[in-house]
Order: sequence, then C-alpha cells, then structure tokens
Amino acid sequence: MPFSSRPSRRLPRRAVLAGAAATAAAATLPTLTGCGGDSGSSGSSSGTLTAGFDNEPVTLDPALSAAISSDRNVLNLFFDALLRQNPDGTFQPALATTWGTDGSAITFTLRQGVTFHDGTACDAEAVAFNLRRVMDPATRSTKAAALAKVKAVETPDATTVRITLTSPDPLLLTHLAHETGMIASPAALKKGGADFGRRPVGTGPFTFVQWRSKVQLTAERNATYWAKNPDGSSLPKLDKVVLRFVTEAKVLRAELSTGGVQLVRALPPEEYKQLSGDKRIIIKDGGVRRAYYVALNVTRGPFKDPKVRAAFAHAVDRRAVGKAAAGDQYDIAPSFAILSDWFYDGSIAPLPHDPAAARKTLEEAGLRGAVPITVVARRRAPDPTVAELLQSQLTEAGFAPTAEVLEFQTQLDRMKNRDFDAALLVIDIPRLDPSLSFNPYFTSNGPNNWSGLDDRVLDALLANGAGTTDRAARTEAYADTQRRIIDNNYWVFLHQAKSPLIHSSRLRGIQLDVDGQWRLAEASLGS
Repeated sequence: MPFSSRPSRRLPRRAVLAGAAATAAAATLPTLTGCGGDSGSSGSSSGTLTAGFDNEPVTLDPALSAAISSDRNVLNLFFDALLRQNPDGTFQPALATTWGTDGSAITFTLRQGVTFHDGTACDAEAVAFNLRRVMDPATRSTKAAALAKVKAVETPDATTVRITLTSPDPLLLTHLAHETGMIASPAALKKGGADFGRRPVGTGPFTFVQWRSKVQLTAERNATYWAKNPDGSSLPKLDKVVLRFVTEAKVLRAELSTGGVQLVRALPPEEYKQLSGDKRIIIKDGGVRRAYYVALNVTRGPFKDPKVRAAFAHAVDRRAVGKAAAGDQYDIAPSFAILSDWFYDGSIAPLPHDPAAARKTLEEAGLRGAVPITVVARRRAPDPTVAELLQSQLTEAGFAPTAEVLEFQTQLDRMKNRDFDAALLVIDIPRLDPSLSFNPYFTSNGPNNWSGLDDRVLDALLANGAGTTDRAARTEAYADTQRRIIDNNYWVFLHQAKSPLIHSSRLRGIQLDVDGQWRLAEASLGS
C-alpha cells in the first residue's frame, strides 16, 4: 500500500510489553506504512481538501485532549507519535525507528533529521520533555494515567530515549502510538503556554495556519515532512486542509452533495442513507460504530441512590432509541464492546425496558410523584432526537425530565463540573484495546469520569485488565468490569450506530486508525 517501506522487523507487542528478552524493531527506510483505508494514488500535492467537521476541538494540545472520538482526526494533521499501531495490534516505526526492552525498560532510537514546524529539532530531549510533561501533575494531563508505570525518562544521547518502568506495562506501546506519544515542540510549548492548544506545533504532515472558532481551521502542507512515498516523492500530497465546523447534519450532507466539502467526519444514518445512490459519493462501512450512552451523575442528586439509577435503566427502551436515531443501521450490545470484540460477553444484560418496574423502584426509593431530573445533550443530530425520546420514556416511568440541548463545549463544561443529572454522549468504537474504551471513563481518576465514580472494585478490575498480556485473564477482567458497570447502572448504554467513512469519489488515499480517525498524509484529490 502507499506510504510504505520495505518490510521491517517489528517488535512483537506481547514480548515488549511483558518485559521479555531484549528485542528490536527496525525500519529499513525513513517511511511509514499506512494503517488502512482507501487505496492511494501516486503524485505530488493536489489542491485543497475541505472537510465537514461536527465536533470542534476544545484544544489541540495532545496532552490535554479529552474528546478521544474526534480530536485525533485533527491532531493527526499536526503531530506524529513515537509509533504507529496497525489495526491488528502490531506496531511500526514513526518518530522512533527501533525499540527494544530488557524487561525493566524500553529503549527507543529516534529518526534522525526530523524537525518541528518551528524549525527546532525533534530529538531525544524533545521527546523526554513531552513525556515528563504528561507525567507532571501540574500539567493536569488527560493522558497521565497512561504513563503511571513510568519511573524515569532518560536521554543517553540525542537519538536515544530510555523509559524505565516500575513494573511491566502491557499497554505502554499502545499509548505511545496515540496521543500520549504525540510529540510537540518544547520551544512552542514554552512560548505558547496555555495558548499552545490554539496554535499547535508538531512534526506532522501539515502546519497550523488559522483557527476561527465555530467557523473553520486551516492547515497547510509541511514542505519538510520526513515521511516519503515508496518512490521517494514527498508527502503530504494535499496543499491544504480546511476543516469547516458544521454541527447541522443536514447541512453537512448537502455540502457533500454539492461539493462544498469532500469529506465528513460523521453523519447519522438518516442523512447518509440519502446519499447511497449518488455515484459521486463513497460510503464504506469499516466496522466503526458510534456508541451512544447516558452517564448518570452519582455524586449528587437522585442518582446517588442506586435504586433511582435502576429506575432510569428500566425506563429506557434501547431499541426504540436506536430505531429513532439510526433506522436499521445500528447494533445493540451490553456496553462499548462490539459483537466481534474478544472481550464481548453476551451473558451481560442490562435491566429490561419496564416502565412499571421503574415506577415501583422509585417508590421503593422513597420518591413519590414525578422525580425531576436534567438530561444534557449536544446540539447535533441525532442527539436532540434521542434526548426528546428519552424525555418521553422517562416521563412514562415516573420521572419529570428536562432536556437541555447545548453547544458541545458548554455540555463538556457542565459534565466536567458535574452540573447535570444525566448526560447523553457518544464515542467511536472499536479501539485497539479495551483499556482505551473503559479506563478514561470508569477509573476513579479517569479524565472522562463524568459520573464521578469512586469505585475501588472497579478500579481494581480495570487495573487487572490493563496489567497483564494474558488474554484469558484480560477477558475475565473486562467482562467483570462491564458487569459491574451495568449491575450498578452507572451508565445506560443505548445503541451502536454504524459510522461509515463518507467522502467524495474524487478523494483517494485516506488512511484510518482502527477507531476511524483520519490520517491525511497520503490523501489526494482527483478530477
């Protein structure tokens, strides 16, 4: 496939992460293999790609990013990570060309000659600066937990980074292939301070130009990008990428139909099904699902009481919600696990839809009359439709719900401050490891612990799941994790809407992470 090198020796994930005997993965050429997606075409830069984006980032600082399901689409424009992880879980070189372990440490050899967009060198000190910054409690990084087992980061020379561990970490390489391992310019971080997230500087295929809030973000081709095509020609192929922030799904669909945008991040099924007969549009289901859920605030209000949470779960008709939001383009599953995941457990079942049981449970909780609650949702299709249907179902079950439809940043602020009773949100799945799905949301110190959970049993289960490479032990740990979440009704998982890649037939060469985030270094626009 394009954007590739000759076959290289790659360090087996289990060997590295379990602290096996020293091994190495070596790249033979300073190029990188794409992670899957559309096949590309050779050639030089090819104009401006305009993409419709429904989820404007809060920050483009990878150490502080919290919107896992969407931010990486943008972060991938500006940043490279130490490694790239393939959909099958194996790794390939990126900013690091080789890596090996002696059981207590992992040593990375860095690619030479790579510079940040500001012209400064991406060397061992720059990598160490970024990793230490994530680890520093003062940074308040949303990725700090990913480096919890790192004891020290050392730089023996300008091209070597040695990470010493307190104990073997089976997930460290996975984290270093994502936001945790994205390397930003130390000079720009120091100069920009809190504003760095608005003016990102990395080593990635595109350089930052402008960000107009609620309008668009513009990036230009990085003329000195280190990665090359197999024939030696330069990447990226596009001259410019413009992300237009459009929250209205109908507008995104219309813009794609008329050529105003050539790519959209996501469309609900009711919109993309209208494009199915248009030969100018490609709709490709790559297995990505948008998992809708309701997080319940357990720190205050009615949902501190597990009986009230159980009543909420009984009130929700998940299939009716799925049908209203996605037609026939959805799956039902117990949690974030999809049917093909190794940690999927079909024996896990949420409480059935039963409004009478919900009313009875509220009475057992000592609540008489309609129970007032607030449900916050984002102003983006189909979320308002889902919120409206939930409002109807909850009313029938004895609640007095108020739905507040908010702009995304306002909703996130409310959730971070736990100023809500119930919150409707969505994440993209699958991810390369279940820890990336569950840990941010359900550990006590997780950056996306919207519910305010402080469940030490759940913490221990998640730690067990992330602390071993034994598949049987991990399967048991994550099955028990899902069962505890559902038994306690911390969240109510709704449906998993299909989320195909949707773009103009003129666009070629999109590469995708396993959970559907774009990589556009190889993308090109034809006639």
